[in-house]
Amino acid sequence: MFRLVAKLLAVVFGISLAAGVASALAALSLKQKAPPLPGPADDEIDLVAIMDGAQLASNAPAFRGGRVVCWYAGVDLDLREATFAPAGARLEVRTVFGGTRVVVAPGVPVRIAGPAVFGAAVNQADSPEPSPEAPGLEVSGFTLFGGLQVIASERGEEIPGWTGEREPEGESGHEDPAPTLEVSQDHAPA
Repeated sequence: MFRLVAKLLAVVFGISLAAGVASALAALSLKQKAPPLPGPADDEIDLVAIMDGAQLASNAPAFRGGRVVCWYAGVDLDLREATFAPAGARLEVRTVFGGTRVVVAPGVPVRIAGPAVFGAAVNQADSPEPSPEAPGLEVSGFTLFGGLQVIASERGEEIPGWTGEREPEGESGHEDPAPTLEVSQDHAPA
């Protein structure tokens, strides 16, 4: 019985490892074909972050939505300065092994729909859902081994972890060096 369980675990581990390697190779291939980052004034966006972080602070005059793909990456999308189109905006977000954060101004109606498998999709905007009278932001898509978070924050308010700028190519992605451990000798008599 023990050998059967051990073989079964070895097969599951092997399949998981092969799937992870295949997924990483597919992500690398798609990264080379990813579109450039959208501009802050674009009314529709196609924001793709694969094995890299992306941040966009939108000031679109009539934001209609678009698509966000986050694969082995992190995305911060700030919509606080954007003006939503009269019919509202629809954003399709696909997050796999990563995290996507969308920031809206307080009071913007938000609805999130779509499955989250081994992850979470949470609406922390604390506002009503969109309606025909008050269209807002409709977020759909899926999250797999990752997270999608929509939060509300006042314009100009600092958001933890947000710089609003994309790092130049080749940067490490860390603002502060790793903390060092300081060791002092004990001068007490033995």
